[in-house]
Amino acid sequence: RDAQGFRRDGKKINVKVIDAYIYHYGWVKTPAQMKKKMKEVSRFWNEDTDEWRNFIKSEDVFGFDDYDSLVLFTGKHPAVMENRIKNHFKLDLDITKKNFSFKNRMLYWFEKKTGKRLFSFRNYRIIK
Repeated sequence: RDAQGFRRDGKKINVKVIDAYIYHYGWVKTPAQMKKKMKEVSRFWNEDTDEWRNFIKSEDVFGFDDYDSLVLFTGKHPAVMENRIKNHFKLDLDITKKNFSFKNRMLYWFEKKTGKRLFSFRNYRIIK
């Protein structure tokens, strides 16, 4: 649950819905930088298994084609990111590709139809 695990004195925090968007740019890296990052952080979530050791020994280029679902971003990037994206980040990915298990495909469909995400972890209480 990572950053979703924040609580105040062990209790869910109260939050207010606002009209703001937060974009995460942690994956805006070259394939080599991304592979290095994945190798470094994977030790926090993986046990010492053959699969993990093989991943660590694998080539130092990350393949961005292993994803569940993507949406084309048509907004404006922050100025600090524009140069990096424009000059260093060119990918040709198929945004129509959906790579879900049957269960996740049904949950995805339900969320798109209703706007509600079933079974998601919420470590907060929405207030007005």
